Parts: sequence; structure tokens; C-alpha cells
Amino acid sequence: MTRPLSVLLVDDVALARDRLRQLLVDIPQVRVDAEAATLSQAREQLRGRRFDLLLLDLVLPDGRGWELPQQQPTLAAHTIFVTALPQHALRAFELGVADYLLKPVAAPRLQEAIERVRRLAGLAPDTDHGAPALAVPGAGGVQYVPLAQIDYVDMAGHYACVHVGRQLHLLREPLAQLAGRLAGGGLLRVHRSVLVNPLRVRSLIERHNGDALLVLVLADDVQLPVSRSYRPALEAALAART
Repeated sequence: MTRPLSVLLVDDVALARDRLRQLLVDIPQVRVDAEAATLSQAREQLRGRRFDLLLLDLVLPDGRGWELPQQQPTLAAHTIFVTALPQHALRAFELGVADYLLKPVAAPRLQEAIERVRRLAGLAPDTDHGAPALAVPGAGGVQYVPLAQIDYVDMAGHYACVHVGRQLHLLREPLAQLAGRLAGGGLLRVHRSVLVNPLRVRSLIERHNGDALLVLVLADDVQLPVSRSYRPALEAALAART
């Protein structure tokens, strides 16, 4: 049995904290250990102990909630923003936060977000009902793309371009950071600027310098570069395909 997630609630509105606390009662293995109404109170709580999960409002009397993961980047994967402001979701995900929930929060949506944090924290294995997925901003709000559905990820300037069939999702995040977040999810790094799903690879085209090109199983036969240093891991992954 996994240990309970230790939760810090940060919201300046007492009624909002009450509602979150009530929703959390129905989620197994979650325990609210502290609350804060301001950024300074939250920093004080974080200074004295470690929490598995921060439920963090965006607008607080003494600043914006994203100051916490900005100042302490290790908090990002343990942070779920809970806010009434949908327009800041992209900036939040650029920080690498686990999720971005809009008030009023629905219980199933909160539980889904918490299970994501639990997996990121290594406190629960992935299950059939919680397949690994990547949160991306969309026109209708945050959406989740199962990692198994991603064809490849490449870079365009400061943006990671997540290709899912004919769909393209943009994340303002360095590829190295994204690769770390998705480690173990089936995507393989083959170049400093490319992640690929090995199941989408159709063939390797040799180059004279020892590098290669990947041809993915897509309608337009996308070709992606493979760096020499990543080639052994790629070939092992291709050989292991069933």
C-alpha cells in the first residue's frame, strides 16, 4: 500500500480551501497536512517540511502562484494550479507543472490530476485506468495526450512540437526537460532536438558520416535525424519491438 500524498493547500479564500478539502476527503491516500493564504505563508510551510502535492491558487495577496515553482523548480512536477483564470495555462505548463485546473473544480478532474502527481512522484505505478499522458494546452483548455499516441517530438525555436497524427501541440519547454519528464513512457531520444516513438519507425536510412535518418510510419514519410551517440539505444529499441 502506498503512503498518503502530503498536501499543502494555498488559496487566500477560506471557502475555496474548504471546498478543496472536502473534495480531497473522497480521494484515497491523500492527506492535507498544511494550508496557506499567501505566498509568504506557503514559503514558510515549504521551508519547514516537504510536501508531495501543492494545490496552488494563481492570484494571491502578495504575488502570483507561479513564483513558487519559478523560485524552486523542483516543486513544478508536484504543483497543480487551481484558478479561475484560463488564460495563464500555457505559462503554467512552461514551468513544468503537473496540471492546471479551473474553478469550480470537478471531483473527477481533481482526482485525475492527483493521480498524475502520484505517478510523477513515484508513489503509485501506472495502471490501465491511468496510462501515461502528456498535458498540453488547447483551445478548450488543458487536454491529455497518451504517450503511446505520440509519433515524435521535435523543436521549433523555443517550442517543443508534439506530433500526434496530423495534430500538432506546442509546449514552451526545452527538450531535455521534456525528455526527463517523459522518461519511461516509451518515447526515445534520438537527437538533441528529437524524441520518437519507436513503434512509428519504418526504416533507417544510412548516411556516410555514421548518422542515419528515421522514416516514420506517417502519410508524408517524415524523416528525422539520429545522432550517432543515440543510435545504439535506438537500434536496441527497434530490435525489441514485437
